[in-house]
Amino acid sequence: MPDARGSSEEDRTPGLRPRRLVEEAERPGEPRGPGGFAALRSRCRGLAAAAWAAVRPDRRRTTGYIALCSVGALVGTSVVVGTGSAGAVPDLADIGAWLTSSRTGEAAHANGLTGDVDGKVKLPGMGDHPVSISQDGKTVLVLDEKTGKLVRIDPSQLTVEQSARYGAGLQLVSGGRYAYLVDPVKARVQRIDPVRTTPVGAPVDLGKGPLGEAVADPKGTLWVPVPGKGEVVPFPHGKKAPGIKVAGRSSKAATLLMSLADGRPVVTDTRGGTVTLLERTGRGMRFKLPGTFAEEPSGSVLVPSSTAGDVVPVLARKSGRMALVNTRTGSLLTASLGSSDHQYGTPQVLGSKVYVPDRSNGTLKVYDTEAAAITEPVKVTGKPGKLNLFVRDGLLWVNDADNATAVVINSSGHVNRVHKYETEAPSARKPKEDEGNDGGGSRDPAPDPDVPDPGPENPARPDRDRTPSKPDTSEKPDRPDDSDPDEKPDPEEPEDESPERQPPGIPQVESGPGTMRVSFAPSSGVKPTRYGLLGAPDGSELKPRKVGPGGPFTFEVKGGSCDKQYRFTVVAEFRGGEIIAKSGRSAPARPCVAPGQPRNVQADFGPAGHHIKLHWDAPANAGNGTTYAVTGDAGPDRDGTSSNTAALLQYLKNFKTYTPTITAKNAAGSGGSVVKRVDLSNTKTIRVAHNVDDGDDVGVRSEPSTTSGTRRGSIPAGQTPKLKVICQTRGTMETHDTYKWKSDIWDRIEWKGGTAYISDLWVGTSKHTEGKPSPEVWSCD
Repeated sequence: MPDARGSSEEDRTPGLRPRRLVEEAERPGEPRGPGGFAALRSRCRGLAAAAWAAVRPDRRRTTGYIALCSVGALVGTSVVVGTGSAGAVPDLADIGAWLTSSRTGEAAHANGLTGDVDGKVKLPGMGDHPVSISQDGKTVLVLDEKTGKLVRIDPSQLTVEQSARYGAGLQLVSGGRYAYLVDPVKARVQRIDPVRTTPVGAPVDLGKGPLGEAVADPKGTLWVPVPGKGEVVPFPHGKKAPGIKVAGRSSKAATLLMSLADGRPVVTDTRGGTVTLLERTGRGMRFKLPGTFAEEPSGSVLVPSSTAGDVVPVLARKSGRMALVNTRTGSLLTASLGSSDHQYGTPQVLGSKVYVPDRSNGTLKVYDTEAAAITEPVKVTGKPGKLNLFVRDGLLWVNDADNATAVVINSSGHVNRVHKYETEAPSARKPKEDEGNDGGGSRDPAPDPDVPDPGPENPARPDRDRTPSKPDTSEKPDRPDDSDPDEKPDPEEPEDESPERQPPGIPQVESGPGTMRVSFAPSSGVKPTRYGLLGAPDGSELKPRKVGPGGPFTFEVKGGSCDKQYRFTVVAEFRGGEIIAKSGRSAPARPCVAPGQPRNVQADFGPAGHHIKLHWDAPANAGNGTTYAVTGDAGPDRDGTSSNTAALLQYLKNFKTYTPTITAKNAAGSGGSVVKRVDLSNTKTIRVAHNVDDGDDVGVRSEPSTTSGTRRGSIPAGQTPKLKVICQTRGTMETHDTYKWKSDIWDRIEWKGGTAYISDLWVGTSKHTEGKPSPEVWSCD
């Protein structure tokens, strides 16, 4: 990690910069007058003097009173309204976001409810540079990706306060009270102070690059994917923890994409076709994507860095296939946007809609999961460019840093346009300061907000979609290989259908336990007489058999094998079946979901110990094809994967604690694991027996012998206290002094915070009078 030099703008010492007033009414060459309360007192004195001058000439008492009242009103108004723009402090909306503009070298803050720009900050030296902004932590940080300059924005003063300079090509990540810079090439992580922007400690080397894009959860834990090792490394409280293995062995490095689903870390392995929840202690639930996703070209699978809810959208941008993974329920919804030559960007989910940026024309493609159809697109800039999407405060923000216009969308789909170049917005700039910027870019002072920016277009910025692989520069649409040799590309429009009789939309499929729910958009134009479904597995139950022209446009398929994937086609029938129109084929789906945790895990022991019998109840959403794996420290002879809800762990050592892990899984993924702590011991509470009151006490020894070891204590004659018996072993032969029973069995007992031994002749075990081991007490190893 390159060295960092902490400094503030204008060579001021960090933390000692005086608060600057916003929109100061200063003119070059004019002396600066008093401000604050001094200005208010001066103004009051001036008003009072003017009033007295108006009253004094004719000494008319009534006129004087009126004048004085007017002065009082003016003074009161001055107090309420303030002392003018020189004393104004910006009031930014609580529900809002910062949006960058590369042409002007600024960051604009917009109100999320209205789209109005309520503040701007000049970013010195960053004009026309690619920048990234982090506003998910407690501070607002901006990184110039070209120069490595890092600055902190003071929202209260609309100024850049502290700054430091690092190397180029870094990733800025923040969350909670922590902030980091990640060097993907050198595979290093540098923690930074989010207020001073200076380094905290030495950089941490992760050993093997390049790294994938990292995320920081709300608690500030950094999650860094290391594709070369197939693992994700967490940094809880800013310190490196052991890596979590998330990808299997492969001849090629995995492609790992990190996300936050409602604040929980999730990693998508595009090569392995899995989506996995992560925990501090390791892997959580894992969901299997449809097989076609693993076959997509490298770099073509896109996942957002964070989502507002539990659903993570996974988009194959070349084929247009999309999977929505619900990380809470395990359900998987597959849909298709249709293959095209459009340049899709990273998707985002808000409510029931999925928004997919189209770089080719500056619009958002909108997929409505409730309607199972693509709806009216949203125009953002109307020209080619990269659209960056993120959800904040329940609102979807869409920004192109190279364009004047952004949009903010609420959960109902209402769109507010944001004009980032708005000149009326408060800022800390002085008059005429806008005539140039440090980056050399020109600024249009008043562009038409709904028209693309005038002037020469900036060159396209590098593709910075969340993928560690090189961007695909091909302009032509690519149709990936598919496991089904007979499959045809999913058409957006049929070729052989008349305009009056259009086919239904490509169906979406939602997986459930033992079911698949197929939804589709009805045909436009002439209404069909009914709809049918093709592709249901043999022996499955289809409800309804046919769908009428008025809907509801949903089929439910019960049955099929979890180990197989199914694709569906909806058929629209016209004129009693004489003319039909078929939809495109759905994305593949399974009639199952990743199972949850095994329930009610219990452990039993054998009569002599040395093995553990585990048994549990199946997860609530388990169906056919669910198997279970028991792993952990229970030895090499444990049971492997099985469909049984029981396992026998054998050849174990008694009086040791084991922690087997039980995991449920099927073809849709692996469910949450349950760790069962089992203490393989069998301590029994047994009373002393036949301790005759003959004056001789019963000795307690350090070893099972009266000829070696030492005496640890005794039990007085005639007393029969309870003892905690741990196990039995053999020692010296002893004779009961009253009943003459003989036995070489000794009991190991808990004694005064440790262990000791007592002859079994004086303990009430089931076989103590026979001189044999008692089955209820295990033997000592």
